[in-house]
Amino acid sequence: MDLILLLTLAPVAALALGGLRHVPEGMACTVHRFGRYARTLSPGLRWTIPFVDHIAHRVRLVGHQVAVPHVTDASLPTRGAVYYQILEPQRVGGALDTVDALVQREAGDGLSALLARAAADDADILSAQLKAELNQRLADLGLRVTRCKLDSARAA
Repeated sequence: MDLILLLTLAPVAALALGGLRHVPEGMACTVHRFGRYARTLSPGLRWTIPFVDHIAHRVRLVGHQVAVPHVTDASLPTRGAVYYQILEPQRVGGALDTVDALVQREAGDGLSALLARAAADDADILSAQLKAELNQRLADLGLRVTRCKLDSARAA
């Protein structure tokens, strides 16, 4: 009787333990079910369905840097970098897999919009304006831009 009970409970316990996942502090993981985004795991000990769910991407929450796409205005060629962090990975959702590309695209759009509105000669002022613009655009996704560094030079 005890052997039958042991042989019955052992696979169930092994299956339950096989679904446990440890997500380190400062990381988030996207879970895909049947090849599609299902949810985001926050730091800690989390459970996934074995053989159905798999960890697709592990993403750092802080310390991201993306290059600003090169924007050339008639008077001001501009390039630089945007530094950001992920505050709420659940709000980013399925876009967490490609969050760098999302921020890079928004940075290019934001910089183009700023250059179209007013041509700033000072790269520091333009960097501050871009940071404010990106924080406004990305706030709904749980992202925060911590710093923008733009290099601009007058065309000769």
